[in-house]
Amino acid sequence: MNVALFIVTHEGIANNLLRTALSIINDQPENINCFEIPMDAPVETIKHNIQNRIEQLDKNKEILFLTDIYGGTPSNIASSFINDEKIRLISGLNLAMIIKAINYRDLPLNELVEKIIEGGRQSIMQRDNENPICK
Repeated sequence: MNVALFIVTHEGIANNLLRTALSIINDQPENINCFEIPMDAPVETIKHNIQNRIEQLDKNKEILFLTDIYGGTPSNIASSFINDEKIRLISGLNLAMIIKAINYRDLPLNELVEKIIEGGRQSIMQRDNENPICK
C-alpha cells in the first residue's frame, strides 16, 4: 500500500527530523514531503503552500500527516486537509515515530497509525540515579 507521509512542524523541526531519520535508516524512500511553518506566516499562504506539496505526493495513496504539537498551528492547519478516510493525522512527533512511519508504510493506514503511536510512546523513557535502566 505504501502510505504517503507529510510532516508539518514549526520552523526548524521537520527537515532536521526527516534528514536524521533517513540517515539512520540509510534510505531515500519516495512519497514523503514536509513543510515547516514560519512564525507569524499568513495561514492562507501556508495552506496554499502545503496544498502544493500535497500535489507532489501520489494521490492514489493514503496520506498520513505527522505534526509536532497537538493544538499548535502545524497541527491545526494539517487538520484542515483531513477530508476523507484516506487522510489521518498524528501529533506529538518524535524521531522514533518518523522512523516507524518510514519502515512500516506498507501496513494498512490504521495499523500504521497504531505502530507509530506505540513506537513514539516506547521511545519516551526516564532515567535517574535510582533507576539506571530505562523503563
